[in-house]
Parts: sequence; structure tokens; C-alpha cells
Amino acid sequence: MHGNSHNHIDRNRVKKGLVFVFSLGVLAMAGIMFFTFDTSTLDALKKMNPVYLLLAVLAVLISWLFSAAAFYVLTKAIKRPISMAASGRVYLGGSFFGFITPFGSGLMPTQAYLLSKEKLSPGQATAVTGARAMTSSWLFAFLGLMILIAFRSSVPEGIGTNILIGVVAVALIWSLFALYFIKRPADAIRIVRRIFNIRPMSRFFKDDRRESFESKIDDEINHLSANLKDLFSPKNYFALGLVFLVEVGAWFALFSVLPLVLLGLGWEGSFSTLIFRMFLLFCLVPASPTPGGSGAVEVGFTMLLFSVVPAHLIGLVVLVWRALTYYFTLLAGGFVVAKLFSRMSATERADVG
Repeated sequence: MHGNSHNHIDRNRVKKGLVFVFSLGVLAMAGIMFFTFDTSTLDALKKMNPVYLLLAVLAVLISWLFSAAAFYVLTKAIKRPISMAASGRVYLGGSFFGFITPFGSGLMPTQAYLLSKEKLSPGQATAVTGARAMTSSWLFAFLGLMILIAFRSSVPEGIGTNILIGVVAVALIWSLFALYFIKRPADAIRIVRRIFNIRPMSRFFKDDRRESFESKIDDEINHLSANLKDLFSPKNYFALGLVFLVEVGAWFALFSVLPLVLLGLGWEGSFSTLIFRMFLLFCLVPASPTPGGSGAVEVGFTMLLFSVVPAHLIGLVVLVWRALTYYFTLLAGGFVVAKLFSRMSATERADVG
């Protein structure tokens, strides 16, 4: 996302991101399959129950539906309702760019851009994406606490538990800071101005350019704060609670994909250990510098599955799970973006004509 007044999408960047993502993913999976594939893997594949695979696909589709519903509810709360179909496009299109950019940096800007295409103002679009992100952080903190409480006896001590506690703490601290700046936008503006007055920044920006940029940021912060204040006002508490519930549904569906794949392969093991390790993986994915965690997720997930899943199944499980939870969504999001490109090209041709 970038560029001109129309916020056009850089198509070359999209192509490069896709090539990079697929290259890393193929290399990682080839290495994993090389070390885990044997005749037992083939036997397990032949015996796989297709019903469980279909249920896993259905779980992914349900996760999309619930994730789209979050945008539907939030836009309705600010009196700028969009359809469920449009909400699905916002979710899938945003996921596409989140999956092909480092640290998922393209996710929220793309969602805000797609929301603006649905006649939301920039402040409203940013408020909706920000509210959903904040709700997700609350959810992760809640899930982390629930996992620690519910599976206390089976959660191993050590680095994994420390990461889990750290994620809960970071989610809560980030939420508190966000709520503080919603209430006190002047403080946020003051901090931004101090950053621009740091010597390296002041050298980069000339005085007139810095003042213009600061003025634009001040306006954006004030508009964002006003929209978020309205969204988080008491009249919208029910809507925010509903968003939290649909996010729970989305993550529950996504978490169920791996157990369904394993059950289809005849796996019998500890679900509590599996859920704990899956949660750790989802916590660490945003910290991966590779787009969508490509390569890093495959390798990291392989390491987390050792001692939980038989060695001959690990490569196959990682391949199927990653195909369903990442590449399937990437494909659907790519379809949304391709249609967007098509409309943009038609508009450009009309303007030229």
C-alpha cells in the first residue's frame, strides 16, 4: 500500500512478495519432508480419513466468516454499515497483504484502505481496524490466561510458559497505552513531536517539511481519537462484546484445524499440550521478519510438534495444516486483490479515455 492520492496498491511489490513467500515456503517444506518422509508417511496418507480433512476445510471457512463478522459489527456500530460480503473482502484482502509483508505490516493499512472503498472516512476506517486489533489483543491475553489456568498441570515449565506470560503482559500493556492515548490525544501528539525533534529526524526533515508532516499527523491523531472514543463509548459496549465473541469463534475454528488433520491421520495424543504449543506458535508468528512467517513458521511448527506427533507424520501434518491455514487464505485474498486490480485498471482506462 502506498503512493498517490488514490492510495493505489504497488503491484510490483505484490508480485515480489508472492515470489518470496512461495520460495521460502517451498524450500522449508522440502527440507522438512526430506527429514521426516518415509514409507510410514505414505501408509498414513493412504489411510487418512477424508471426512476430517473436509471438516478442517470447513473450520477455515468458519474462521473467515467470524473474522468478517467483526468488521460487519464494527461498521454497523459507527453507523456506516457494510455488507457481510464486503466485510469478507476486507478481511481476506487485508490478510493477503498481511501474509506477504514482513511482520504482517500490510494487514491494517490494507483493511483501512478497503474500508475506505466502502465509503468510510479515513478516520472511521482506521478506527475500525484499530478497534479490531485491540479486541484481538484482549482476546490473546484472555486465551493465554485460560490456557494457563485450564491446562496448568500439563503446561511445561520453562521458556514456553515465560513466552505465554510475556504475551499476556504485552497485550494488556499495549491495550492500556492505546486506551490512554484515545482519552488523551494531546499526549500522543506531544510524543510524536518530540520524536520529530530528535536530532536524526530533524536532520532528515527540513523545517517546513517537518511542520507540514507534523500538522498532518496531528490531524490524523485527533480524527482517530475522536472516532475511537465514539466507538468505545457505552452505547457500543454490546457491539464490542459481540466483536470479542466472534473473534473467539474465529480463533476456535482456526485452532481446530490442526486437531482435525491429526485425527484424520489416526493420531492419539495430548490435546492440552498441542493447544499450548499452537498458541505459542501463533504468538511468535507476528515477530517473524519473513512475510507471513513463511519458512520460519514451517520450521518452528516442526520443532514444536516433536515429542507430540510421530516423526513420520510431522512433515505431512505441517504441509496440510499450512496449506489450509495460510495458502488457502492467501489464495482467497489474492482473488479479492485481483478483482480490485481489475477495477482499478478499468478506472484508469476510463480516466485516460
